Amino acid sequence: MAYSSQGRAKVQRHPLSQWKRYLLSALATLFACSALIFHNAGNASPVGDLNKQGEGEMTYLFWTLYNAELYTTPTRSEQALKIEYYRDIDSKDLVDATQDQWEKLGYSDSKIKSWIAPLYEMWPNVKQGSTLTIRVSENQQSQFYFDEQPIGTITDTQFGQAFLSIWLSENTSEPKLRQQLLGLNK
Repeated sequence: MAYSSQGRAKVQRHPLSQWKRYLLSALATLFACSALIFHNAGNASPVGDLNKQGEGEMTYLFWTLYNAELYTTPTRSEQALKIEYYRDIDSKDLVDATQDQWEKLGYSDSKIKSWIAPLYEMWPNVKQGSTLTIRVSENQQSQFYFDEQPIGTITDTQFGQAFLSIWLSENTSEPKLRQQLLGLNK
């Protein structure tokens, strides 16, 4: 052991122990970066890679119920509708309203029944500030997200367009909102 000029012992470090510290530090940094990457990948927005086409608010009588945003790819091969709720709404009421809209649009009872069943199981109650998003992929698979987290997929290739038709059909019950979502009133 070597001593300093003041008589205190100097600690000599073995070169290997310094190398171990560098290695541990590098590994810790690598793990931290990996955790951030995987955390951000898991929280990626379901509409982050799409372009917003339009948005509008749904009002019923004196209440504004939600804000809706329509997203698409440039070729419209994929579409997403994101709804942010301004009020608490029970999931059963959401599904029942969806069923009513499909009935008004003229979809068959058998199709509506097959589409409604998974929605009753999948959709949660929404609170003020909650978001519910559907993303219809190029192969017409429909993925639902609640507050940016996936909650279920419907593989029926007719479902996605039928669901979007509630807002986008020329026969929608909300033509003003349709115009806003499609960006036709700019």
